[in-house]
Amino acid sequence: MSAQAVTGCTPAPQELLAAERNESGGIRLLAAPCPGFKMGRISVFLDDDAAPEADWSLMSESGANTPPQIDLFSPPEGYKVNAATLTEIHPSKAYVATIRGSVGTKGISGHLPFSPKKIDELDPGKVLTGLHGDKLMNRKDFLKSPRGKCKK
Repeated sequence: MSAQAVTGCTPAPQELLAAERNESGGIRLLAAPCPGFKMGRISVFLDDDAAPEADWSLMSESGANTPPQIDLFSPPEGYKVNAATLTEIHPSKAYVATIRGSVGTKGISGHLPFSPKKIDELDPGKVLTGLHGDKLMNRKDFLKSPRGKCKK
């Protein structure tokens, strides 16, 4: 795993992210519904220790709402690009998306390994999720209910 994995006193990663193809064929990340969640940073990086600098990340500008979805390489309103050494997704490579933020004073982070190939294999209406990028679920189910880990 890349050197950018969560370390230290950060809570264990949670299942807060899902991935799917967007309408233009790019990759979209979905944030799980989490009342009161303030996303501070989201990153996507190449899962390759030989290229740890390949990273695309966003930082929240003050007071920005957490977007329910983020198309890669298109920052949503209220977020600025913090790192842009990853500029495209290669079909044969593996990637990891991470999200960090908080609910009140409780820090929450999420982690989603994915590959473009696995996303391409999704049936319509399905998303890829899970802490190991190994869980498929209905998009509607992922987006409809808050997770228990979201509580203050």
